[in-house]
Amino acid sequence: MLVHGFAIATAVATFLLILVGGLVHGTGSSLACPDWPTCYGTMIPKMEGGVAVEHSHRLAAGVVLILTLVLAALIARSRIPGHRPLRRVGWLAVGLVFAQALLGGITVLWRLPTPISTLHTATSLLFFCTVFYLAVRTRPAAAGAVTLPIPPASSIPSAPQNVEAAAPMAVNVALVTAVVVYFQMVLGGLVRHSGAALACLDIPLCRGSLWPDAHPTVLVQALHRLGGGTVALFVLVSAVVNFRAAAGRPLMRALSLAGPVLVAVQIWLGLHAVTSFLDLATVEAHLGVATALLATQVGLALGGVAGDAPHITNQITRPWLGAIRDLIELAKPRITGLVMATFAGGMWLAPGDLPRWRAIMTLIGTALIVGAANALNMFIERDVDKLMERTRRRPLPQGRLPASAALVFGTALAAIAIPLLLLAGNALTGVLGGLAFVSYVAIYTPMKRTSAAALFVGAVPGALPPLMGWTAVTGHIDAGALALFGILFLWQIPHFLAIAIYRCDDYGRAGFEILPLSIGDRPTRLVIIGSSAALVATSLVLAPLHVAGAIYSVTAALLGVGFFVWGLAGLRRAANRFWARSLFFASLVYLTLLFAALIIDRTVV
Repeated sequence: MLVHGFAIATAVATFLLILVGGLVHGTGSSLACPDWPTCYGTMIPKMEGGVAVEHSHRLAAGVVLILTLVLAALIARSRIPGHRPLRRVGWLAVGLVFAQALLGGITVLWRLPTPISTLHTATSLLFFCTVFYLAVRTRPAAAGAVTLPIPPASSIPSAPQNVEAAAPMAVNVALVTAVVVYFQMVLGGLVRHSGAALACLDIPLCRGSLWPDAHPTVLVQALHRLGGGTVALFVLVSAVVNFRAAAGRPLMRALSLAGPVLVAVQIWLGLHAVTSFLDLATVEAHLGVATALLATQVGLALGGVAGDAPHITNQITRPWLGAIRDLIELAKPRITGLVMATFAGGMWLAPGDLPRWRAIMTLIGTALIVGAANALNMFIERDVDKLMERTRRRPLPQGRLPASAALVFGTALAAIAIPLLLLAGNALTGVLGGLAFVSYVAIYTPMKRTSAAALFVGAVPGALPPLMGWTAVTGHIDAGALALFGILFLWQIPHFLAIAIYRCDDYGRAGFEILPLSIGDRPTRLVIIGSSAALVATSLVLAPLHVAGAIYSVTAALLGVGFFVWGLAGLRRAANRFWARSLFFASLVYLTLLFAALIIDRTVV
């Protein structure tokens, strides 16, 4: 009870600290104490005006820091089995609270830089979620739970034990919603610290448009409004799913219903904050309700796993570095690198110029959206990945990460990537990025188990990156952009059919519908030849469209003939699975050299 009480006290104190932080900004007191950690050279300044507000915030932060240290120590010394897995989380909270204090100091000393101030907000919310997690997990019911320790990976000669618990859909929905709410709140912090709170005074549009062509601060405000609608949709879905899953559990049902109510209040407060020109009480309430909404979704996710009965806790004693490596593996860095190259190629070939910082930011956004799609793909296919030779060593099938980690990681990357593409690129690039993400995760991935036509559906998101690179520069789609899209679309067909032939048995065991199993091996080879011919023809239209010149045209023709002949070799009776494997690697070489020729051609010209 002592640990649980301390955890609750720390969570409540953190909630109040967030509100006091909002009060500091709302009253314009952020620089009332221009030095740090002292205030005008003393730890006890005269408490009046802005100094009283700012220094109260520092004192409250000190109280939270002490509470966090005591809480971590209590958890570390606790002999209750259910507390043992929480020790690392307790020390994580300590690390976050010190990082938060340091960011607060830098914010003052550097005179409120927007990136640092926004990171300060993001860290405070992450810290709140951490101590809220501890408050839930240290409750008496959880403390008496059974603990299943997992020995260090070094002591296990084979694959580690599976740490994944079968999480119901309600938990996954609540987790995703919590991540979306979190990043919407971070975006709200960016609105506040960048001075964009009153960038749009009309409602519900922003300067007469959903997405105005205006200053970045206006776009930040417009994005925050669109994000509010997205949050409302996610919270409604979470409420319905969790309410239905919580039969006989009144507390969980109450949390489910609280979400939509808080969203409705939050939207009204956001609108009233604009019409009242940032009335202090309204802005503070807006921040408080948002934090409470975040807590409801985290609570639903935790309660959905644990319920009202004792739960089973898995302790993972792996180094943090190993977990980070596994998270990176979820993003499939090699595939992500290839996609980034095609995106950069689209930017390079597009007519016009793009400021360097925008080019870098859109490239990062593209990498993040691809990583998000890959991580969520692994989350969805974690069961069938166990059955395939080439995928069974991934983090989720081997149990090196829980499935919830992949879900949160993928959702977080997407929540960062799409706003980044919208702000650093333009609306069209952001929409194309969102389309690629949704079509890959929500359409292509589940369709692979039911139809061999999934190959052609999946080729669409795979072909969008060069189109996105083009639109990031030009802001529109034209014939040159469509030609690049066509090249990437057609290239994927022989590329993936080659690996499907080579790994046919593997895909069959996993239950995937692929063309070699659906229409037979020889018809599949004919599809490879036909798509290769179309690919070569499409690659040659870039010169007539004035996207490329003679150097590229000659190179594309030679590469195309070689690749097509290699595909024709598949019709020989002697052609076997090793031909398919060689064609797979040949397709990678073909695409790499084709884009290299494009870049050289453009550079020489």
